[in-house]
Amino acid sequence: MSARETLESLLRFVQDNKPVALVTIVGSSGSIPNAVGAKMVVGPQGQRLAGTVGGGEIELMSLDMAAEAIAKRESRLGSYHLTEKHAHGIGMMCGGTVQVFIEVHVPAPRVVLVGAGHVNIEIAKLARSLAFPVIVIDERPEWANSGNYPDCEIVPERAAAGMARVTWHESDYVLIATADADTESLRAALSLPCRYVGLVASKRKTVQILKNLAAEGLDLSGLLPRLRAPVGLDLGGKEPVEIALSVMAEIQAHRNGRDALPLSYVEKIPASAKLPL
Repeated sequence: MSARETLESLLRFVQDNKPVALVTIVGSSGSIPNAVGAKMVVGPQGQRLAGTVGGGEIELMSLDMAAEAIAKRESRLGSYHLTEKHAHGIGMMCGGTVQVFIEVHVPAPRVVLVGAGHVNIEIAKLARSLAFPVIVIDERPEWANSGNYPDCEIVPERAAAGMARVTWHESDYVLIATADADTESLRAALSLPCRYVGLVASKRKTVQILKNLAAEGLDLSGLLPRLRAPVGLDLGGKEPVEIALSVMAEIQAHRNGRDALPLSYVEKIPASAKLPL
């Protein structure tokens, strides 16, 4: 397979929102089974999808490292030294060192808003400023329109029906803030593969909705680890933009694997201590 064909395969996987990595040999010394520039497309389970970097030990190590890089969503450099023992298995008379660059391509995390009211209008503004693609689900054209949600994809359906029309990704963030469809929205979210489900509601309403779903005999065990309800950090404030800030702050912390604790360390310094200039 030529480099062009390998890159065309990569493009198809990226356009289909499939997590993949492109492994490219970027440097070498000694004897290796392929040239600098050789490319290979790898899937999330470490499976070779297209191209090759030469087979044998180099390829096995590249597949493992690419799978790890995809899981961590981090591109990286790798360097391998092949001994003569490894080299003989792939037709090399002596060992060599190879450097590979593993370029990770994963779907961009999206914010999917179920409901198009005041709070979600403000959430969409913040989400777009943070480079999240945004999808809005609401059957009311007076709310779900390009004026309220510029540069957003609009699904003009009621909550559960609209959720059924979305092609879901594991990286999606779902935020539910509806006038009268929170229960059906959470019920629909039970089977979604998304990483995070947030409910804009009071504690009392949250508990009641979960009790109602449990009373229906539904298994909530798959939802609860992903559910943030009430969603958001305790920043105070009740205006839509203040609620939106608390919600997007929590999502950004979750996206970056942070705990959202204060960064300040000043209160930990004794008053008598001398601070460096």
